[in-house]
Amino acid sequence: MSPRQRDRVRSLVADSEAPIDAQTVAAELSVHVTTARFHLNNLVEEGSAIAINLPPIGVGRPRVGYRLVVAPPVDDLMLMLVARLGETPEQREELAAEVGRAWATKHLPSVDIDAELVPDPVVLAETILTRLGFRITDVVSAFGQHEISLCGCPLEKIEHELPEVARGVVRGLLEAALTAGSPALAAQYAVTVRPAPGGECELRLSLAQVADSTAC
Repeated sequence: MSPRQRDRVRSLVADSEAPIDAQTVAAELSVHVTTARFHLNNLVEEGSAIAINLPPIGVGRPRVGYRLVVAPPVDDLMLMLVARLGETPEQREELAAEVGRAWATKHLPSVDIDAELVPDPVVLAETILTRLGFRITDVVSAFGQHEISLCGCPLEKIEHELPEVARGVVRGLLEAALTAGSPALAAQYAVTVRPAPGGECELRLSLAQVADSTAC
């Protein structure tokens, strides 16, 4: 049986709602039952499948069925790792902001920056957020201040368990986007992220203009 056929055995086991026996695999793939059983047993030896005794069909010995072993959820492992990034929520948020800035930098479009042209901060925010899978639900702008409501679905599980990490990532995304859009923007705006009072995966992003400390 070729490697491709071995993969087909694995697929048959994975797609079967109930444990599947060697006779069924052999019939599906038009191979000898001994060959099918050989590769099924290899799946068991490598830890990918388990063998289960099945009731006999009619009079005879019990049959052996096979089903794949379900891997533990990776999301739980990821959350456990993220939770160890800092000893306090504040530390985790700051570290998450660093990661958010790196994530944004990796996915920001390459543009030529005109030092004399200051782009719209909301456009920069929407560009990076939508590029990374967030959904903008509302934007309110007044007197240079901007409030952006967004669905944090890409970080939904993290936000539920470690909200400070989700907030930090989004803040870092926006800080990187502002810096990339115009060197002046990062100094002009302070970015804050907080839960929106309407949904479990909703976030409220504020871009507030920073007072010029050099002004008289």
